[in-house]
Amino acid sequence: RIAPVFEERLKEMGQWLGVNGEAIYESIPWSHQNDTTTPDVWYTAKKTAQGTAVYAIVLTWPKANQLVLGAPSTSTTTVVSMLGYPSNFSWKPNPGGGMTVQIPVIPFDQIPSQDAWVFKIQGLKN
Repeated sequence: RIAPVFEERLKEMGQWLGVNGEAIYESIPWSHQNDTTTPDVWYTAKKTAQGTAVYAIVLTWPKANQLVLGAPSTSTTTVVSMLGYPSNFSWKPNPGGGMTVQIPVIPFDQIPSQDAWVFKIQGLKN
């Protein structure tokens, strides 16, 4: 028998993977393991028919709803979304490299995860 506290943790992990498993299952290490600008951001990647998708796994919700990333090298075709959320996010390149993702105000009950969030970035140069 599994203790209730461990059963609850396993259920929460299963729920998180149900939303964000794309960034975990069949993923590969990206050229950057973690972000140089923002702590608590870790990267994975996956080869797709459209190119490489990079996943930024964010362990701390960004301040002022702006996610500043130093590792990605953007292009004119870069698209950013959050797994489990229906819309793409706007972003801008940072002057010294990297990018800033503008996260819209999302009602608490519509945020797809509560413990860690995964941003899918497509169309990068690196």
